[in-house]
Amino acid sequence: MTFPATDGITDRLQALFAYDASSPLIFSSGLFLFLFAGFLLVYSVFRRAPMARIVYVIAFSLYFYYKSSGIYFLLLVFAAASDFLIARGIFRTRSKSLKRWLMVLSVAVNLGMLGYLKYTGMFIDVLNRVCGALGFALRLPQVDILLPVGISFFTFQALGYMIDVYKGRTKAETNLFRYALFISFFPQLVAGPIERSNRLLRQLAEPHDFDFRRARDGLLIMLLGFFEKVVIADLAAIYVNAI
Repeated sequence: MTFPATDGITDRLQALFAYDASSPLIFSSGLFLFLFAGFLLVYSVFRRAPMARIVYVIAFSLYFYYKSSGIYFLLLVFAAASDFLIARGIFRTRSKSLKRWLMVLSVAVNLGMLGYLKYTGMFIDVLNRVCGALGFALRLPQVDILLPVGISFFTFQALGYMIDVYKGRTKAETNLFRYALFISFFPQLVAGPIERSNRLLRQLAEPHDFDFRRARDGLLIMLLGFFEKVVIADLAAIYVNAI
């Protein structure tokens, strides 16, 4: 026997926490608005616990990225952890050659990850075409790699931070959670902009009291963005895509 009030709840919860490649989470969806309302409600509870607030926003950001790109959210975790440790090494060492090699390591890790996910399929396709045109029998199997959304944004944001630390423009962040939030902050994770570390990291380290005027202005800007995306851009796309 099933109760009408609970019928389908399990399926809804599963859909809420499972990644669906055919319907990734986007900012202009009704699901995001529902989740964001819940996020703000819980966030207000931690207003007097800065570190708990940071950890909570990281958790929500990782959840948001998981709903957008699936298991590739682990790449975000890996990038944050590796760059945090490498930057600490660059900041602490006095050896210029070691600093240089650590910077090379960071570039190799970040651009290697980006290059593999973004250009492997294209490289194999071009190589197969060239070999076919030249009459070679070599043919590499095609690979189907899902490109995680926003990977270029958080990769180059991390590289910007690493370059600033390497050149002495900013100190290496000592708090792993603050740095993880700097990389994974969900409002600019999948659509940018690329934020400089001396701006966002400084704001995360400073205490902020609730400001009604700034919150109101921010929500109005969000509503304007939703209107431009859903009402104007999506309707225009119907005709633009057809043409």
